[in-house]
Amino acid sequence: MRPGFGSNKRRIPEAASIICLVFMFSAIFFSWFFAPTALAEESAKPEQIILTWTMDPTISQTITWLTPNNSPARLQYLSADGFDGNFDSAQQIDAGGAAFDSTHYRFTANITGLTPDTKYVYRVGREGAWSETLSFTTAANTQEFSFLYMGDVQSGYAEWGGKLNSVYQAYPSIKFALLGGDLTDNGDDENEWGQFLDAAAGVFSLIPVMPTLGNHDGAMYLKFFALPDNGPEGLKQEFYSFDYGNAHFAVLNSSNNTDEKVKQWLREDLGGTAKKWKFVVFHIPAYPATYDYKGIDKSICANWVPILEQNRVDLVFVGHQHEYMRTHPIYRGEVQTDPAEYGIVYVMGNAGSKTYAEGGEFPYIAREQTGNNYQVINIDGDVLTLTAKEVTGELIEIYTINKGDITSQNPVYTLSPRPDSAYTSGTTQAGINTMTVNAGIAGFKYFTVSVTPVVSHSGNETVVFTHLRNGSQLELNATKADFDRVNSAQAGFNVQQGDLIKAYIVDDLTNAVDVNPVVLQ
Repeated sequence: MRPGFGSNKRRIPEAASIICLVFMFSAIFFSWFFAPTALAEESAKPEQIILTWTMDPTISQTITWLTPNNSPARLQYLSADGFDGNFDSAQQIDAGGAAFDSTHYRFTANITGLTPDTKYVYRVGREGAWSETLSFTTAANTQEFSFLYMGDVQSGYAEWGGKLNSVYQAYPSIKFALLGGDLTDNGDDENEWGQFLDAAAGVFSLIPVMPTLGNHDGAMYLKFFALPDNGPEGLKQEFYSFDYGNAHFAVLNSSNNTDEKVKQWLREDLGGTAKKWKFVVFHIPAYPATYDYKGIDKSICANWVPILEQNRVDLVFVGHQHEYMRTHPIYRGEVQTDPAEYGIVYVMGNAGSKTYAEGGEFPYIAREQTGNNYQVINIDGDVLTLTAKEVTGELIEIYTINKGDITSQNPVYTLSPRPDSAYTSGTTQAGINTMTVNAGIAGFKYFTVSVTPVVSHSGNETVVFTHLRNGSQLELNATKADFDRVNSAQAGFNVQQGDLIKAYIVDDLTNAVDVNPVVLQ
């Protein structure tokens, strides 16, 4: 045996023990040293990421999130087609934070210049503290899409969040959601807001949500949500509107329904869109399911409903009374029983766990059911299909509006000659407007009529002016325009005392064989 060999064998276990102890103490040291950093990075990750729109949904996307510190944050994004698992080639937007509650800061970033109908992936945060990889899809210029409506949440946030996830799994094609107010019970309670946002973020970090203010929603609603800045001055984001596909949406704060500034904005907003479908969202119903002793429903009927009816709104989404209710079409306070007659349908939803009993005593109620529920609305050109379900997935009803049944009728317009000292207004036995040139008037003269749509129409019509003298037609002048958007027409003629100008509106003016213009007034 070589000297020292046996001695070395005895020392190997001792050396191994020492090495093990060194590794053990090193592991404890490094765990102790680096664990706070790792935990800090984990706790600094973005939370409660929510998508909304502040601009055109076809080319923009707004993202809001919370973090526990105010360090500079960023949003990174790129087309899903170009995403290979990392954000090395992503575009980047810096975001500044502002205090949201006692423990969190709110960050918002708005992406512009996007491509319509395109999926993008994104993440938010900062180095060492990024969110998970998420995605969104920009809106398409389409006449076919689906969206989700949910009424009051207010309580049972975890249960509501589970329902929201289930609905999205069942209807993955929905493009966005509307919320009908009362998102929380105490709108200034930080804990409630945290619970609501935790429940909402699972779906609304993938599709946008557009909410309305309820009477329980406080200052934290406006502190968190980034919404379109196109409302009336001083009330922006309490009132706003947006377009998606062939539909226009106006979102209103029902607790402020008497302001003349709001009413003027509402007239201009609804009157300024040529979209086929018009929807309005507000919290407190104009037509309640049960008696409301506060009288806000009557105030809304007096201040807003005439504007909605004048602008041919199709459907109004409401909440507040914690049940499902759909009305028959209503126009000027009366139920419209003829499918061809215009009327607004009002839909009440209730998404949370707080429920009221059915009322049911009003003649305008078409369908009513207590409990919590949701509504999926599908638009397919002229046809709207509303599917109302209980939280369990049980069907409440399917309701359809077919605008083709109405718009297949000829549009109807009212023509009114503008007052002028040069002529006297009148009508023929057939209802055609006339303007008879007064004594002492001769020479070139303009004749103007106001045009008001009665049955709306998307497209051009033609206002025709004919100039007659002693029963014989001398001239014809025609103005072609979209008279649902253009409110007057004018023509000029060389006239003499007693000349007659007739004005009427037709669907088209043509000399094609076997085609006669249809008078639309």
